[in-house]
Amino acid sequence: MKRQLRLTAAAMLSAGAALALLAGCGAPSYTYASDSADHAYFKVPASWQQVSPAKLAEVQDAFLTNSAAGAAGGAFTWSRAYAAAAKPALTSLLSGSSSPVVYASVQSLRDSLRASLSFDYMRDLLFPVTSEAREEAAAEGERLTGFDLVASSTITAPGGVRGINELFEYDVNGQPDAFDQTVLTNSDTTKLYLLLVQCYQGCFASHAAQIRAVVNSFTVRGS
Repeated sequence: MKRQLRLTAAAMLSAGAALALLAGCGAPSYTYASDSADHAYFKVPASWQQVSPAKLAEVQDAFLTNSAAGAAGGAFTWSRAYAAAAKPALTSLLSGSSSPVVYASVQSLRDSLRASLSFDYMRDLLFPVTSEAREEAAAEGERLTGFDLVASSTITAPGGVRGINELFEYDVNGQPDAFDQTVLTNSDTTKLYLLLVQCYQGCFASHAAQIRAVVNSFTVRGS
């Protein structure tokens, strides 16, 4: 199955090209999520449903309070989540979903983190991805299994925007779960932008074209 995900990652570009060709043949339309104040947007298939703000806030309070992607990193200024399933469970919005889920947030970065913000900090924003973070998590007794780093890249964009994209796996509920995570900051390092798309590996492979379209659409303009 890990080989399947690697092949899926390698085929993402061609899948995106095929999706573009289908656009002129009645392909599904997209819904755009936009944070105009913070100059960020992305798109999702129109059939995917927005998670209610109340449910999203509940997830953030339950799972991100002590995370760098939550209060530890800075206050939320905007967040959205979309799911391919009609009524996703709260526990599946950040991991362990059998259908694609998109989570996005914008934070006002804490002053104490601005000078020390690094690409590795971004990689470990939600889950331990770097070897150092995984070793630290293991030393603290966290049982994280099945990690596999499929692809890793840094991003530089106009206006001083920079960050990372990581495609990785962890075992969740006994199954390999695939995560495509993009984390960016603006030119003056005052904002932190996150886009996470995840679902179990088989789901991820079968929805590769849609997921790539979502990830490729994530745009942050320097401010």
